[in-house]
Amino acid sequence: MGDIQLDLLFFINNQLQNPFLDMVVPVIYSITDVRVIFTLIILVLIGSRIFKNNKITKIALYCLAAYCLSIVLIMISKTFYPSPRPFIAYEAIRLVVHDNGFYSFPSGHFGISTTVLTVIILTTDKHKRELIVLSLTYLLILSFVVIYGGVHYPIDVISGGIIGILSAEIVVHILENYLGTKLLFKP
Repeated sequence: MGDIQLDLLFFINNQLQNPFLDMVVPVIYSITDVRVIFTLIILVLIGSRIFKNNKITKIALYCLAAYCLSIVLIMISKTFYPSPRPFIAYEAIRLVVHDNGFYSFPSGHFGISTTVLTVIILTTDKHKRELIVLSLTYLLILSFVVIYGGVHYPIDVISGGIIGILSAEIVVHILENYLGTKLLFKP
C-alpha cells in the first residue's frame, strides 16, 4: 500500500483525533449505513406512489435498481480482493465506529451513497448545480468519516465511488435507453 495513502490514513485517524469528532463521527457513520439508505429509498418509493408522483417514483426505482447493482459489485469486490480493515491491520489505527465485520475494500458506505446521489443527479432536471455541490459536500464528509472511523483506507473510498458512479450510469442508461419508462408509467 502506498505511503501517501497510509500517511493520509494515520493523519486523519490519529492526528485529527479529538473528543468532538469521536462523538460525531459514529453518528454520521450510523445514519449513512447502507440499510438506512435502502429504507429511505423504499419510503420515498411508497410515498411517491401514495401521492401519485411519477417523477419521484421513477427516480426511486432507478435508485433501487442501481443500489442493488452496486451492492452486488461491492460484495464481489470484497470477495475477490479481501482486505483487512485498517484498525485490524495497524495497531495504531483507532476504531471509532461500529465495525460490521466485512472486508475493507471497497467502501460500501461510500459506494452506495455515491450510487444514489449519482442517480438523483442524472435523473433530475432542476437545480442540478446545487445537487452536485450538496452531493460532493456530503461525499467529502462521508469519506472523512469512514477514514477517521478506522474502517477504510483512502483507496477503499475511491474504489467505492467508482463502483457507485458506474452502477448509477449503467442502470440509468439501460432504463432510459433500452427498457424505457413506458414499462413503468403510462404516458
